[in-house]
Amino acid sequence: MTSKIERLPQELVDLIVVHLPLQDRQTLRLASRQLSSLTLTTFSNAYFSRRVTTLGVPSLSRLVQTSAHLHFSGCVSILDVKLLNYEDYGNLREIDRVGIYPPPKRLQRVPQIKIGDVSQECNLLDYMRTHRDPKAVIHPLARALKGFRNVKTIRLRVNGLTLYGNPYISAEDEVYQSFMSACFKAVLDAIIRSGVRLQEFTLIKGSTIRPLSKSANLDYSALNLPSPFLLSLKTAFASLKSLRLSIRTYHNGNSRTAGWENGVPQVIAAASSLEELTICLQASDSKPWFRVAVMHAVCCSVKLPMLKSLQLYGCVVDELDLVSLVKTHASSLQHLLISDAELRSGAWLSVLNTFKDDLDLIYLRLQYLQQNATPRVIRWFANDARSLSKLTIDARKIRDEYWMKERLSHAISSLAATVEELEISEI
Repeated sequence: MTSKIERLPQELVDLIVVHLPLQDRQTLRLASRQLSSLTLTTFSNAYFSRRVTTLGVPSLSRLVQTSAHLHFSGCVSILDVKLLNYEDYGNLREIDRVGIYPPPKRLQRVPQIKIGDVSQECNLLDYMRTHRDPKAVIHPLARALKGFRNVKTIRLRVNGLTLYGNPYISAEDEVYQSFMSACFKAVLDAIIRSGVRLQEFTLIKGSTIRPLSKSANLDYSALNLPSPFLLSLKTAFASLKSLRLSIRTYHNGNSRTAGWENGVPQVIAAASSLEELTICLQASDSKPWFRVAVMHAVCCSVKLPMLKSLQLYGCVVDELDLVSLVKTHASSLQHLLISDAELRSGAWLSVLNTFKDDLDLIYLRLQYLQQNATPRVIRWFANDARSLSKLTIDARKIRDEYWMKERLSHAISSLAATVEELEISEI
């Protein structure tokens, strides 16, 4: 006999089951074939639109199984590749060495790793570092991506601190950095082999960057890719709309090959249809000239005709380079955010005048800016304590096309008055 809920229209069933927890949904789906069919769409969208995987064999095997499912595979739109940090791998090795499952309480467990997967997961670190062509990672990941016909976003993340260093990833820790670089290249290789057309690729968690942010902070050398690989990447990134990179420029000191700084702009240039670009450079280094070199290469060579949003974090840049970058994209740029940045030469006052004269922005945010010129630290609107270190102008809230230029003029006048006052006081 058909139950009352089975006689309800699909739309009403969807409204009911969307409020049920996972266990109740599973129980309901087991009640009958009709209910299983009625709740399949909402169940799939809720629990299969985003998949999370490590690059370990057990996790990739489950991912391949999902990609082979007739219905679930088409629901996946976001794939999170989560790398364990160096401490996690140390904990897994200790558990594997003891060989007691579940492990004794004195051992630190890694929450996202199942007990039965410990041995294979802890071997991933050494495997990625010792194999130039890690087929055990690339092939299953490519197979899974090929099955996820509607995947649009891939996020590569690791527990770390984006702007201000990482307690588990130090500049001297070449073991983990080589592992991260190998994982990054393996993921790109899988994307190329699968033929998937992504719209977003990110190394950063969330829409905005905070000091405590779980992101994959890649060493600059990971982006120094050979020319044939870059050509293949250009095809794979042909539909990419959003690219977000977090990069460490100070690793390995002065031991660098000529042209090392060109890897970052070459990867960016592979995505010629980008509308959103985020570049985050580690701000905890003692050698900011490496960040200057990367930004110079980006500003001189990157040309993205469809770029609408540009976000720069932790950058050290010359005024002429920054002005050149924004002028190159003046016809399309609408959203600009610059944070924790320093002008090595020039002054932010001149940069702001360029923004006012040459850009037609609808959103501008400047925060925690410094310069070598006077004043060293930029303060906005000194009579407003809340706005000392941050300037935000959002013309969308006002719906007035002149609001941006009026607010910019106000900020320029305030900053000019501050500079003049400091110069007089020094005399």
